[in-house]
Amino acid sequence: MRYLLEHEPQIHYAQIRPMRTVALSEAQLDTLLNHGHGITMDCSEAVTCLCKWAGLHDPNGLGYDGSGFTGTMLAHLPHYSNPTAAGIGALCVYGPPPGDHVAMVMQPGDDPVMWSHGGEGGPLRVRWSVERAAHRKPYTFLSITHL
Repeated sequence: MRYLLEHEPQIHYAQIRPMRTVALSEAQLDTLLNHGHGITMDCSEAVTCLCKWAGLHDPNGLGYDGSGFTGTMLAHLPHYSNPTAAGIGALCVYGPPPGDHVAMVMQPGDDPVMWSHGGEGGPLRVRWSVERAAHRKPYTFLSITHL
């Protein structure tokens, strides 16, 4: 998460399927960014990539085939609603199914700090309460502990 925040000017936003960035290894990503190139992804591709680079299974349940989106995560992962129960890496989907946006918990707490890539000018660190105010209800946390 921090690495992508440090390279924010090189991270662009677009909803493109199949996901392209998910095919990159961490080493390939590092080479691209350190040579001045950029990557383009949307919110669901971004959190999917973070899970892959952390060594987890695909949060979409699709074996990283590049076809997932916020709605597949919402359908695949266990739900809960208490933000204080969210640990690092937990996801939060904003809006009714199939979801308007997904972000990842960066720092747990009563008002978690989220890692969010919802548009050009991201990714960014933002408090859950601030992100919540910008989106429709409901706000559904997703557990990644079994991945």
